[in-house]
Amino acid sequence: MKKTRPFLLSGSDSCRVKPGRILRFWAFLFSLVFFVFFRFDAVAQDSYTSSLTGSYAISGFSAWQDDAGLINSQRRITGTVRDELGDPLIGATVQVVGTTSGALTDGDGKFTIDIPNENVMIMISFVGYITQQVSVAGKTTIDIVLSSTLASLDEVVVVGYGTQKRTTMTGSVSVVKGDEVSKVPVSNITNAMAGKLAGVLTRQAGGQPGADNAEIFVRGVATTGSGAPLVVIDGIIRSRSEYNAGLGRYELVSNLNQLDPSTIESVTVLKDAAAVAPYGMAAANGVILITTKKGQEGLPTLTFNTYYGVQQPTYYPDLLNAVDYMKLRNEGVLNDNPNNPLTFPLETINNYASLNASDPDKYPSSNTKDLVNLSIPIQKYDISVSGGSQKMKYFAGAGYYGQKGLFEKVNYNRFNVNLNLDANVTNTTKMSLSIIGSHERTNDLDVASSAAQLFRSGYKFIPTEAIYYSNGLWGQFAGNSPVAVLEGDGYEHIDANTILTALSIEQQIKWIKGLSVKGTFSYDTKLDYQKGWHTPFYYYAINLNDTPYSFAQQISTQEGNVPAYTYLEQRDSRRRNYTYQGFINYARVFGQHEVTGLIVAEARNNDYDFLYARRNNFAVGIDELDLGSSSKNDYDNGGSSSVGAQMGYVYRVGWTYANKYIAEASGRYDGHYYFAPGKRWGYFPAFSIGWRISEESFMQGLQWLDNLKLRASWGKSGNLAGNPYQYLSGYTLAGNGYAFGSGTMVQEAYVTTENNPVITWEISQKSDLGFEASLWESLLLIEADLFYEKRSGMLLSPSITVPYEYGLNLAQENAGKMDNYGFELQLGTRRSLQSGLNFNVMGNISIARNKMVETFETAATYDNPNRRRTGRPYGTVFGYQDLGLFSTSEDKNSDGIINADDGYNIAQWGTLHPGDIKYKDISGPEGTPDGKIDSNDEVVIGDPEYYPLMTFGLNANAAYKGFDLSLFFQGSGMSSYSFHDNFQVIPFFNNNSNAAYEFYNNHWTKDNQDAKYPIANSSPTANNTQRSTFWQWNTSYLRLKNAQLGYTLPASVMRTLKIQSIRIYVASQNALTFSKLKFVDPEALNSVGYPNMRTFTVGANVTF
Repeated sequence: MKKTRPFLLSGSDSCRVKPGRILRFWAFLFSLVFFVFFRFDAVAQDSYTSSLTGSYAISGFSAWQDDAGLINSQRRITGTVRDELGDPLIGATVQVVGTTSGALTDGDGKFTIDIPNENVMIMISFVGYITQQVSVAGKTTIDIVLSSTLASLDEVVVVGYGTQKRTTMTGSVSVVKGDEVSKVPVSNITNAMAGKLAGVLTRQAGGQPGADNAEIFVRGVATTGSGAPLVVIDGIIRSRSEYNAGLGRYELVSNLNQLDPSTIESVTVLKDAAAVAPYGMAAANGVILITTKKGQEGLPTLTFNTYYGVQQPTYYPDLLNAVDYMKLRNEGVLNDNPNNPLTFPLETINNYASLNASDPDKYPSSNTKDLVNLSIPIQKYDISVSGGSQKMKYFAGAGYYGQKGLFEKVNYNRFNVNLNLDANVTNTTKMSLSIIGSHERTNDLDVASSAAQLFRSGYKFIPTEAIYYSNGLWGQFAGNSPVAVLEGDGYEHIDANTILTALSIEQQIKWIKGLSVKGTFSYDTKLDYQKGWHTPFYYYAINLNDTPYSFAQQISTQEGNVPAYTYLEQRDSRRRNYTYQGFINYARVFGQHEVTGLIVAEARNNDYDFLYARRNNFAVGIDELDLGSSSKNDYDNGGSSSVGAQMGYVYRVGWTYANKYIAEASGRYDGHYYFAPGKRWGYFPAFSIGWRISEESFMQGLQWLDNLKLRASWGKSGNLAGNPYQYLSGYTLAGNGYAFGSGTMVQEAYVTTENNPVITWEISQKSDLGFEASLWESLLLIEADLFYEKRSGMLLSPSITVPYEYGLNLAQENAGKMDNYGFELQLGTRRSLQSGLNFNVMGNISIARNKMVETFETAATYDNPNRRRTGRPYGTVFGYQDLGLFSTSEDKNSDGIINADDGYNIAQWGTLHPGDIKYKDISGPEGTPDGKIDSNDEVVIGDPEYYPLMTFGLNANAAYKGFDLSLFFQGSGMSSYSFHDNFQVIPFFNNNSNAAYEFYNNHWTKDNQDAKYPIANSSPTANNTQRSTFWQWNTSYLRLKNAQLGYTLPASVMRTLKIQSIRIYVASQNALTFSKLKFVDPEALNSVGYPNMRTFTVGANVTF
């Protein structure tokens, strides 16, 4: 029976009110309230000031009487604020220094402001540009040009535990501004980073709502363990170790998915030793620093952003229809043996259209694509307000993101709130408060299944079985019924509530110039609640012998993996992280010498606990634990808790002379609870130097050279490897295993794996040589790096087999060594033409290769140069070398079989026929060809799978008379993937399952012997499904990752509407892909799971 659900959260299928209307109403109301409040607040301040003194109107100018009775004159200044390309900056803040008086620029970049006297300065600021202060003495009109911080040599870049000027940085760092991230219509920033940053590789393996984040690698793959970079948000480490059951190890997990991209100010990626050293043993894989937006001095600014659009799969398999499926089945049966009876009569095939029309229940023609919603909505709304004075600056925001799924019950909703406050409590004391909160609701299908599993079931479903019968009931194939899952009452709901907080106090030490101390406390909590409800999957079996046809209800176990009874499971988990930081900062200039120093003591603690309960066999269909079976045999519960701790001491010392010679030493002394006493602490130092050649006297005559800097670095960092407490013997408790005395049963305890008392972290030694150049006033920007990394201490399992009697698995050892090396190149240009057309282009390319220097492998592979793993890239693909497909001409006696009678004396797999794959006999046990294809014939057949060795990106932007266009291309190369087990190119791959037109239109027949694919068989053959060069294909691609066309309404319209600016735009994500692979997504390479998505949106940016 179906349960009545009177109250459901947003996103529920039972919700009667459209959530979009509710969200638009609340967004409008929220905007109105904030707008009125802050405008009223500004007016109130002015009114309050006026009430303290008498004001007078004087012809030609205004005046007021101060407390002393003196009359002071006031006059009006007008002006325009533009960027370097001549475009007006809309919403820039123009403020009289030392007062609350100010104005915002309009749609033409113009402003009007009243000044109290001739001696004041006005300050002009805009997010992403360098703030200027200008004297107004003797001026009535002022035109201001602000320089972008991105192209500026004075740009301040966020680095580990602080900031540095780009000109004096000696580390390898890549930065992307928040507006580049927020304009991409994606759920989280991991999918907005691809190709934008040199040396950063991202790979999205699927597009399921709530689980579409991309994997991130910095400078390729340099470890056999977890390769995830460390994530730091607003100065606090927000990465943690979580157990990945699929990989059987702990992986680094972060809070990137919980961030609203519209609240991000910048993303900084630290890559070399000098940049990552302050993060010690967690930084070997690189560090991603996220800085959220903060308030700026000036009048309150209210911003509202929104977009709405549709998503579609980037690729969807083109499955065979009923007639072509039957033809291919018959062809495969005859290819197995010409004497085999046909599976489907030819008369049936030839007349199937009319048979289906007259009796669709007996002659179905099904396509499971009909069950998929191929165009699904996506929407986002966010609102923020920012501003402040010299005493207090603020930024507050709220947002909603909603994404439907390709199946009705699948969706994801996220609500975000953000608050940043910065206060100058005194002239020497600063306080900051940061709060980031999110609520996520992820809905999926029945807990015993999943959306990804349903795709697999749909692809397998053969078109000659009924998805639906004519009476509305649904059928099955091989016991699987996709409709049974969709029509069932089962579900899985996951609620995740995250709060990230940080409070800091900074005090300048008056008696020591340049010295300050700072303390920071952070408390982060994440509460997860999961509720899963399973009801049996019913389908209907048709009896064609009855008149009329009868239908019997049966239960599907989905290939034996799903129970036939109802059950409910619930899980509550809590994570709490505490961070304590103490800083000592020093920065002082002595003549031409600039000295900086930093000392940080950081302690991190975390605790985790969860409770789990399950009840089976519900007599009534109400999903509450108390209403399940009362039998104790139907009960299950569990729970656990854990704690962890880490301590680190950081230092950084920098010296700069004459702004051209730079040296820096940094490091961290780190300790972690993972390892045994005596093995817990490690020291990770780094050293770097820089030389700004452009500042030398002999370079001053080169007017076209803005900046030229060489830099080099070397250092160590670490990577947390393995699982906690591997230095101890871990005991597993099981059910009743022993009887004592009178027969009382007690639990058994046993050890599964040896302990390793000397286990420790991985060590990475990084070297980097780079240069940066800016030419012709940033007309050409160049940055290049060569890097080399030696990774040691990687955890590996010994590749030897111990006797069963030993009783234990061997412990992992810090035995692996790997080298990783490559280069990065970034080029850019900016131009402004007299016609008013402005454009900029930025491109990057990265190549990173690795090599296994030491690894465990068997003698069989090590002693064979063709198969040796040592000395080759991690994940190198080995297989057989193909020689194409056998042709009918090689069947000398025309008996349909290729063997010794035809002069072919090499043993492959099974009986060979024309159209089968032919392999090269390369070697045997003695190192010479032996007439047999086996493991001795394996060779390297392609680049490593799952991660490309080369990545690249190209970002182009143009603006002209209110219109703006942005195109971003991203791609990868030097990568491959094996399709030897892909259902689209191997027909009937699983239990006679369906096939795709990719194979059907390109497979071998006697009339098509120069084919792309082998002969069709009734089921996959061993010979044609070996990993080999035949199936190892290049997966390089170029993708139009993001395209956006916008228009900013004219200033005259904005003045009428009394709004600062309105920009409307259309955008796309993953719109075009160029690849040799036409039937799968070359990025995801996921043929049976949830596909990646293509997005088209329309949106608006409104500033009040």
